[in-house]
Amino acid sequence: MISKDITKLMKKEISNAKNASIVVGVVTKEGKYIEGLMQHQTSKEHIKDLYFEIGSTTKAFTGLLLALLVKEGKISLDDPISKYKPEYKNALSYLDKEVTFRHLATHTSRLPREDMKTIRSNLKKNKEEKNNPYKSFTEDHLHQFYINHTLKKEIGKKWGYSNIGIGLLGNTLAEIVGLSYEEAIKSYILEPLNMKDTFITFNDEQMDRYVKAYDKKGKLVPPIELPAINGAGAIKSTMDDMLTFLEYQIGLKETPLHQAISLTHVNQQIKIMKQQEIGLCWMIENVKWSEHPIIHHGGTTIGFHTYCGFIKEKEIGIVVYSTIQLSIFRILKMLVGLEDFVNANIAKHIFKKYIQ
Repeated sequence: MISKDITKLMKKEISNAKNASIVVGVVTKEGKYIEGLMQHQTSKEHIKDLYFEIGSTTKAFTGLLLALLVKEGKISLDDPISKYKPEYKNALSYLDKEVTFRHLATHTSRLPREDMKTIRSNLKKNKEEKNNPYKSFTEDHLHQFYINHTLKKEIGKKWGYSNIGIGLLGNTLAEIVGLSYEEAIKSYILEPLNMKDTFITFNDEQMDRYVKAYDKKGKLVPPIELPAINGAGAIKSTMDDMLTFLEYQIGLKETPLHQAISLTHVNQQIKIMKQQEIGLCWMIENVKWSEHPIIHHGGTTIGFHTYCGFIKEKEIGIVVYSTIQLSIFRILKMLVGLEDFVNANIAKHIFKKYIQ
């Protein structure tokens, strides 16, 4: 399943990086396949059990928590957030229209990507946290952002990626069920799907299995912490657990969560860019070489790049993570659409071969 040409692409990806690793996982009805090029953890039999940061792929879990509460009848996708957070109404309304759960999950709330003013201010005070920039962004900071923010763009008309919006979504859902975000994800998703190696808060023992990631200067990057907006990107997992997650997404395993999982895949008819739309947090991409869409989400932290995607109708799911460092030139090419985001090229190569 993971052929020599894929290994060649993996080697090329880490060839110009410092102390980098890359791992590819594929799941089909035939089973799970994992291949890795690891600079530090060299025992291949344990690659599937090493922890890595999934970054914004966390949003797929937040979207599933939303869908579960909708299916349980606790909330509606079109409930305004101010119903549960009345103090934030000014930040979540514009021209008599209010931001809803659907708007947050589809990035059409028109909220900014981050509270950059506060993050920059924190980093000036805590320069040692430049490789962990959200560590000092607290729940109080998030609360003050929403108390002070005034929405200035029309809701629901245009896509605009917002970590601070998904952070609010995750926190609000957790409050509705009376738990922290991590507890809610564990209770509603991780335990029912038997994902025992997926978490947000880590301990010293888990650090022994944590993939080492380094910045451009060769300095070890600490595990990411997002205490105020965990739902936007704080989950850590293993390749084995993430492939299990995809087994449920493509229907290879049965679960009472099936209807909610399917709801997250429903196209919400919001255009992100050419050939790409969105479900409930999942991206939905139509490519010329497949009659069925690729449903996926990426994730980038200071240390990790993660791709997680599947073609449901073909019963194939792929996870790729790497710890390479990106040049500014490559980042710009990705942002303007001249190159796939990190690891997506490898995943698409596998998808193509599998379909053909």
